[in-house]
Amino acid sequence: MPQPHIHWITDDESLVQAAVAWHQLPSLAMDTEFKRTSTFWPQTGLIQAAAGEKVWLIDPMHINCWQPLRRLLESRDTIKIMHAMSQDLEIFHRLVQAQPVNLFDTQLAAAYAGLAFSISYQRLVAEVLGVHLTKNETRSDWLARPLTPHQIHYAAQDVFYLAQLLAPLSRTLKNKGYEHWHREDCERQVIASIKSTDPATAWMRVKNARNLNRQQQHILQVLCQWREQQAQQNDISRNFLIPADALWHLAKTQPDSLQRLKKVPGMNAKTVRTLGPEILHQISLGHKRPTPPLPPLPSLLPKTVQPWTVKIKQFCRELASQLELPLELMQASTWLNPLLRSRLEHGFFCLPPHINGWRVQVVITPLIDHLNQWENNTSQTEEVG
Repeated sequence: MPQPHIHWITDDESLVQAAVAWHQLPSLAMDTEFKRTSTFWPQTGLIQAAAGEKVWLIDPMHINCWQPLRRLLESRDTIKIMHAMSQDLEIFHRLVQAQPVNLFDTQLAAAYAGLAFSISYQRLVAEVLGVHLTKNETRSDWLARPLTPHQIHYAAQDVFYLAQLLAPLSRTLKNKGYEHWHREDCERQVIASIKSTDPATAWMRVKNARNLNRQQQHILQVLCQWREQQAQQNDISRNFLIPADALWHLAKTQPDSLQRLKKVPGMNAKTVRTLGPEILHQISLGHKRPTPPLPPLPSLLPKTVQPWTVKIKQFCRELASQLELPLELMQASTWLNPLLRSRLEHGFFCLPPHINGWRVQVVITPLIDHLNQWENNTSQTEEVG
C-alpha cells in the first residue's frame, strides 16, 4: 500500500494555500491530537488532513487565522471524514468557531455496516483495509515541540488510512440503504457538540441530588454554578476547583470553617488549602441569597416499569436482528425513559415530545403500537380470567 507524502502547515499563508486545494476535493479525512489533563478545554497539539497519498499536518501553535479551515469545515461541497468525531467537533468548535457540515463518521458508519458498535479505529482499519496500526503514541505529549519522528509517523498514518475507509463503508451503507440514517446521526452529533451547558443547571447532573432537600439543592446549585463558570473562564479542570465526589457532601453538610471543610468526604488537603476560603464564601453566599424556585429533578422510575422495559428490549433486539444493526442503534435513553414516563402519566404509551429522526418511524411508533396492543391483550385476558 502506498505511503503518505507529508506536507507541513506552519503559518497562515500555507494554510490558505492548502485550503484552496482542499476545496477542490470531494472528500478530506481529518483528525486531531490533543491533551486534556488539567484543563477544561482540550489543548490542540496537531490537526491532520489527508486525501489520496497526501497528508497535511497543521501545527496549531503557529496559526493565527483559522478562517480558511473554518470555511472548509462549513462547506457542503467536501465530505469531512472523521472517526468517533465528538472530540474533534469540540476542538473545531472551540479553536476554529466552526459548525462542520457534510460529515462522515467512520465509527458510526461501521455500526450501520454491521461491523461493531463503538469499534476502535485500529480494529476498523484492520478489518476493512487489512492494515494493522500501532497505538503506542496515543497518549504521548502532543504539545511538546519538536514532535518526535514516531509521533509524526503515527499522526500521518492515522489520517492516511482514515481517508481510505470512506469508499468501502459508503458502498456498504448504500447497499444496505442506511446512508440517510447515518447522515442524520452525524448531523445530530454536531448539534450535540455545540450545545453549551448552562452553569445554572450543572447541579442537576450531580449524583443523588434528588436526595437533598430544597435548601441543600440551592447550595448545591450555587457551588456547581461557580465551579462551572470558573472552570470555563480560567480553562482549568472542574475537579481542581471542587472534586466531583465532594459536591453532594458539601451541599448536605454546608461547612462553615476550614476545619469542618477538611472533614467533608471527597475533599483533599490541597483543595482545602488553596480554594477552601472561596468554597466557604460560596456556601455563605448561598445562605444569604433567597432560595429561588429550582426545576424539579425527574423522579426515579418505579420498579413497576420493569415488565415494560423487558418488552421494549425484546422488541428492539428483534428489530435490530431483522435490520442487521447493533442493538445500541435502536435504543437510546433520549426516548426510552420519556416513553416509560408517558405510560405512567397518561395510562398508555405515546410518542415523547421533541423526539424526531428515523427512529420515530422505524422504531418508536411500531414499538408504541406493540406495547399498547400487548397491554390491551393482557388486560382482556385478566378480565376473562
